[in-house]
Amino acid sequence: MNAGHRTVSCLVAALALVATAPASAQGRYAVSADGNEVTDSAAHVTWRRCAEGLRWNGKACQGKLMKFTYHEARKRAADAAASGGAWRLPTRAELSGLVVRGKKKPLIDSTAFPNTPPQQFWATRPGSDDDLNAWLVSFSNGRVYGNVGQARFPLRLVRDTP
Repeated sequence: MNAGHRTVSCLVAALALVATAPASAQGRYAVSADGNEVTDSAAHVTWRRCAEGLRWNGKACQGKLMKFTYHEARKRAADAAASGGAWRLPTRAELSGLVVRGKKKPLIDSTAFPNTPPQQFWATRPGSDDDLNAWLVSFSNGRVYGNVGQARFPLRLVRDTP
């Protein structure tokens, strides 16, 4: 084998190793061993890897995406927190922090958060404790919208990282 073939073989092996490594956009994301969660070292939170209704199958998020009114989203988060894990709705800043500008839709790290639809997702509006004042963060255009909570949108839960 000549030097050129060895170089190509080493490059192919290195690329294969990178392809199987856990996701880490800018070194900020670490995927859990079971693939169900993503720890964000920049925001000091842990995300459910899949949007609600989808489940990690070892290779991708699959299932039927669930959509909620804001009241239903708050209830879903409260139920998830009550069953363990301290899950909650993300703040606008936390969810906006997942937006990756300059890439194709969806505007999110697709390795860390596979099968995320390019849609608007619920976020809380701190200081508001009703079911009518919420934020929506779009993974289609990266914008943040105010919403009165009556329409249905997807949800990704988060918890503080200890």
